[in-house]
Order: sequence, then structure tokens, then C-alpha cells
Amino acid sequence: MKKEPALFTSLQKASMDKGRSKFFLFFLLFSFILWFIAKFSKEYTEIIPLEMALENIPATIIPSIQNPPKIEFTLKATGFQFLYYQFLDNRLKINVQDANFESGRAIFPIAAQYQDLQEQLLGDTEIVNYFPAIIEFDYQEQSTKRIALVTRDFKTALGYAITSIQFKPDSIEIIGPKDKIKSIETIQPIYESKDPINASFESQLNLSSNDPLITLSDNTVSIKVEVDRFSETKYELPIEMINVPNGAVFKFFPSQVSLTFSAPLNILRDISPEDFKIGADYNELSENNKSVILKVLSFPEGTENLRIEPKQVQYLMRQ
Repeated sequence: MKKEPALFTSLQKASMDKGRSKFFLFFLLFSFILWFIAKFSKEYTEIIPLEMALENIPATIIPSIQNPPKIEFTLKATGFQFLYYQFLDNRLKINVQDANFESGRAIFPIAAQYQDLQEQLLGDTEIVNYFPAIIEFDYQEQSTKRIALVTRDFKTALGYAITSIQFKPDSIEIIGPKDKIKSIETIQPIYESKDPINASFESQLNLSSNDPLITLSDNTVSIKVEVDRFSETKYELPIEMINVPNGAVFKFFPSQVSLTFSAPLNILRDISPEDFKIGADYNELSENNKSVILKVLSFPEGTENLRIEPKQVQYLMRQ
């Protein structure tokens, strides 16, 4: 029976000790808060780096910098304000529209934007000094250029061929540094197809510059591809000489050659041997060579893959 009062006394003592511990921790925390407020409410003069976000850059100028420039500011501010700049927002906007842009180098004095920078700072923060006194960065001059749209060779099914490819628009403008766009003459829309084409189609294709410094006036383009059945035909044709002087007569060995060509079926039915002319130009003959390389002098529109056999023949000329 004597153990019960002793146990009760122990629990009561532990409870009192726990209460004192809570009171002590509360007092310690409250003292720290008061110290923190008193400490960081005071005004200090410290150096802190701030990022400069460049604004109002002329449209023809592209800065060649990966990260925003930093300026070391000597500021007079409270501890709370320094905490804000250190952990929440360390960026100031600066208008460089009136910077000196010359020979690929931009120079802008900080003093020109001093008042604006001062107004962006928190509360009564005061700019005491800054270093460096100017912002400098390299740049590339932006230019525009209109280029044509081209497409890769489409894979067609056997017996089919493309008769027409039309883009809308047929050209676009590229915008970027002069030294980057000067060598670009064409751009190829993105087209992917695993199956051979055997029918006409229209589609929207994406455009991409593959260079982050180059932008395009259009990101998509319409394409219209017309496909038709093709067939191959062979004609035996006589050889002709053009630009022949008066009185000159030519004899070729052999006197005829084979011309093989392809054409859509809807065109092929209207084509005849008389629509082709095979021969050579008198002005291109060589006195020391009694053979001549033949070429197709004229052929109907829509014919493709023209091949002459033989390509070179012997000749005699009589005056």
C-alpha cells in the first residue's frame, strides 16, 4: 500500500518537469524570434550580385550570351530585404534600347538606368554603388531572308510517279543572324511515310529551323501532291544537227537512235515520235573529233527519265 503514493508522487514530479521543459522551449523560441526580428530589422550596407534582365532589345539584335549579366550592387537595406534579394528575387530589369550597338559589341552604362533600377528595389533599399559601371555583351545582327520550300524525293509504288508538287505558301521568311541565314537557300518540310505513294494527297507539314537562333515566318505549310500511273515507251528517232551553215550536209552512223522515256498514262496517249528531237549543235563540234555526243533537243512536257542509246555517234560532213 506504500507503493501507490510513491508512484503518484513520481508521475506528478515528471509532469511538472515536462511542463518546465515546454515553458523553457517556448521561452527559447520566443527569445530567438525577438532576436531575429531585432537583428534583421537593422540596416546594413552589403555587396550583393543581382542579375540584369535585358529588355527592349532592338528587333534586329540577338545577344550572344547564355546567361543574364550580373552586376555587384552595394546596397543599404535591412536584413529582411537582403534575405529577399538572396533567396526570393535577385533580378532587375534594365532597358538597353539606347545601348551603343557597334561591330558586334553592345555597351550600356548602368547610370543611364539608375533611377529605374532604384525604383525596382524593395522598400527603402538604396543603391550606394555598383560594379562594373557598364553592361557589355556580344550580339549578332538579325536579318530576314525569303527562301523556297523543297521536298525530298517521294517513294512511289511501282508503276506510279509524282506529276506535281505544290506548296502553299511556296516560300517563307527566315529570321536570324546574318552569318547564319546567308547560306540557307531552301528549307525542307518534315514528311514521314513508310508506305510507297500510289495516290494523290493533300496534307499539312511541319517546318523546323533546327537552330534556336533562327525563327520561321510559318511553322506549317500545305502540300498538294499529284500522283499518276506511269508507263515507259521507246521510239526510234532520226538524228538532227542544228545551227548548220548553208550547204553543209551531215550523215550519221548509225542514222537513228533509241529514245526511252517515261510519262503518265493520261499524257502518253497524246505523245508521238514527232514531239521529240534528238541531235547535236554544230557550234559544239570539234575539228579533231569525228564523233558527237547526242542530246535531247526538245521533248513534250511531262516526260521523264529520257535515255538515248547510243549516246555518241560518228558523223561525216559534206559542203
